[in-house]
Amino acid sequence: MPRKAQPRIKRPSGVEQSANGKYYYWKCNISGLETFADEKRFKEVVKTYGSEAKLAKEYVLRPAQKYIDAGFDSDYVKALVKSNDGKLPRIDAAEKARKKEIKGLKKRGRKPKLKNFAVGEQVATTVTASGSVEEVVQKVYPWTGNPDYFKSPPHSLTIEEATKETCLYPARQMDDLCYGCPVFDRCTCSLKISAEERLSPKHRREKTTVKPINSYDE
Repeated sequence: MPRKAQPRIKRPSGVEQSANGKYYYWKCNISGLETFADEKRFKEVVKTYGSEAKLAKEYVLRPAQKYIDAGFDSDYVKALVKSNDGKLPRIDAAEKARKKEIKGLKKRGRKPKLKNFAVGEQVATTVTASGSVEEVVQKVYPWTGNPDYFKSPPHSLTIEEATKETCLYPARQMDDLCYGCPVFDRCTCSLKISAEERLSPKHRREKTTVKPINSYDE
C-alpha cells in the first residue's frame, strides 16, 4: 500500500513545513499559487526578504509580477489562474502566441476576431430575463479589469513644449502685447511679441495724422 502523506506543519508566519522538516511551502500574494523549496533554498529566500513573516506577507511569483507590471490587478490574475486549471500562463508567451495568430490572419486577408485576443476564460454569474441566476463562461482579455489598458502613459509638458502650438495667455497677448506675461521668457509661441516689437509703430497703436501734400492757406 502507498504511504499516507503526513499533514504539514503550519509555522507562526503562515509558511507550511513538511512533516519530515525538509521542505517549506508558501503562496504568492497575487496569484495564490503555491511554491516550495528545500531548507537551504528556503533560508536564502528568507534572508532576501529579511524575515519569514515578511516573506509570507509579500512574496510574489515572477510570472505574476509581470502581469502587475503590465497593469493588471490581483483579481484578474487569480481569475486567469482559475480559468487555466490552476496555472498562470506566461504573459510574454501568451502575447507572442496571439501576435503570431493575428499576423497569420492578416496575411491571409482576414480581420482578426475579438476572441483571438483572449488570454483565458472565467466563470461569471448573470441574471436572465426571468430573474434566475446562471453561470456563464466569459472570455478574459488583456484589458479585462484594467480600464487604463489603452491609455498612453502620462507625459508632463514643459512650458517650451506647451507653447509651441498655442498661447497660454491669449488675453495678455492681445491686450498688453505680451507685456507682463508670466511665461514670457520661456514662451516659444509664434505669436510672441518681443520688447523691441512692442515699441515699433506697428504695435504702438498710435493714431497717424495724414496731411495733404499740396496744402495752402486760404
